[in-house]
Amino acid sequence: MTPEDPLDPGECRACRGTGKVASMLGGERHEVDCPWCDGTGRFVPEHDAQARWAADSAPQGE
Repeated sequence: MTPEDPLDPGECRACRGTGKVASMLGGERHEVDCPWCDGTGRFVPEHDAQARWAADSAPQGE
């Protein structure tokens, strides 16, 4: 896709197109894959960055 293409979702704003974001989880800074673009650096329409974490923390067996 080209920048002129209206269907081009564009650069992910959360990671500024790098595919990585800084995390301070555990008290130390480290880079992790951007949950908003899944590390692609490209905006993903209708992607819910928090859905994966909600599914991972759901009680098992219920």
